[in-house]
Amino acid sequence: MMSLPRPVCPYCQAQMRRWPLGQPVLACDTCRRPILRYLARPRARIFRLRPVYTVIHAVALVILFAAVATVAFGGLETRHVILAIGIPIAMFGASDIADGWLSWRTGVDRGWRKLRTGRVARAIGVARTAFGVAGVAVAVIGLLAYGELRQPTRPAAPSLAQQSTR
Repeated sequence: MMSLPRPVCPYCQAQMRRWPLGQPVLACDTCRRPILRYLARPRARIFRLRPVYTVIHAVALVILFAAVATVAFGGLETRHVILAIGIPIAMFGASDIADGWLSWRTGVDRGWRKLRTGRVARAIGVARTAFGVAGVAVAVIGLLAYGELRQPTRPAAPSLAQQSTR
């Protein structure tokens, strides 16, 4: 079975095991982060590696901007801003929970372009997990509030059985 050369983890800069062909995601042995491989230039067959949580953050940011622009310029009701902000915040929070848990578990954390290991990384992991849980809680509360803010419905017309008894 052929494989690509041994890559370097973009998160912790450690050598990873060989990447099997046809497998888009592989976990780093050192930091245990799932790493996504994608084809950056199809003609040159150049691949890029990104941690999955950064891909989730990028997708959530695009969703946030697109949803807010749609609400702002699309003429939708202002209550739809709750959805436009709540869903990406839930995505940010869920990926922060996973990344914080892995930081606490492995003792490897990368933030603000600095790699930390040991107790500092574990403390940052606990804090990141707590902020992720808070973000998901805020998003869930917002989505529940969105469900309660629906338009008032018109009273239903009485059925034929109710009209005949009158």
